[in-house]
Amino acid sequence: MGFDPRRWQPPAGSRPTAGPAVTSNVETLLAENDALRREVRRLRQQLQDALHPPGPVTGGRYGGGSYGITAAQVERWGMSLARHPRWSQLRIGPPGGLRELVDRLRQQSWNPALSLEQDLDRRSPGLGAELAEALRGPHSRVRWAVRAAFALYGPRAPEWLSDEPLRVVEELLRRMPRGQARGTRTENHSQASTAGSSGSSGRSGSAGRPGDGRSARQSRDPRRAALALLGLAEGASVQAIKRAYRRLAKAHHPDLGGEVEAFHRLEQAYRLLLS
Repeated sequence: MGFDPRRWQPPAGSRPTAGPAVTSNVETLLAENDALRREVRRLRQQLQDALHPPGPVTGGRYGGGSYGITAAQVERWGMSLARHPRWSQLRIGPPGGLRELVDRLRQQSWNPALSLEQDLDRRSPGLGAELAEALRGPHSRVRWAVRAAFALYGPRAPEWLSDEPLRVVEELLRRMPRGQARGTRTENHSQASTAGSSGSSGRSGSAGRPGDGRSARQSRDPRRAALALLGLAEGASVQAIKRAYRRLAKAHHPDLGGEVEAFHRLEQAYRLLLS
C-alpha cells in the first residue's frame, strides 16, 4: 500500500547523494503504521457491533439485548407506582377499573381490532411480545397498571414508568371514572344505573340523548334498552352499533365535558350488544 522506502532504488544514471540512508528507522515506522491499521479495524468492528447488536430486536433502550421489559422490571415499576398515596384506589375490575380503561383506550386507537400487544409490535417490533411475556402470571394491580400505561403511552411507556411513575398513577386515576377511582361504585349500582333506577332518573334525561332514554328506562329487556340508549332499532348490525357508539362516545366523553354516569351507561350498553 503506497510508497515503501525499503524497495526504493535511485534512478539509473543518477548521481549518488551523500548523507544518511533513506531507510533509516523505516522498519520502526512501518511497524507502527501496521499497528495503527489493526487498531482502526478493531474500532470499526466495535462500532459496527454497537450499531447492529445481535438478537431479534434492536434499538431497545433498557438493556437485556432487547427492550429490557422483564417480570423483574415490572415488579420494580410496581414498587415505584405503589408510592403514590392513591395507589390503592386503582381497581382491576370488572366492572370498570383498569381492565375497562385498557379496553376504552384500545377502542380509541387507530385500529381497535388489534390487541395491545399487536399494536405495540406494529409500532416497535418485538415490544408487544416482550410485554406479554413479562406480564404472564395471575392478575394483579401492578400488572394491570403497567398494561394500562402501555395502552396510554405506547412505546414510550417504559420512559414514563421509570422516570415519572407517580404521574403515571395520577393520569390513570384521572382517566378512570371518578366513582370507580374512589372505589365507591359497586356492580349492583352500575346495573341499577343502566336500568335507569329512581336514584339516577334525574340524570337519565341528559344521558338519554344517546338514543331514547325513556324507552331504555321503560323496557325490561336489557338488550332492547341498550339499543334504545344508542338510538338503534331492533336488528341493528354490528357495524351500526360500533358507529353509533363512537359517535356518542365523542359527544359524552368526560374529558370533553360529558357526564361520567352517562358515559359509563353508554359503555355498558355497547359491551352488552357486542357480547
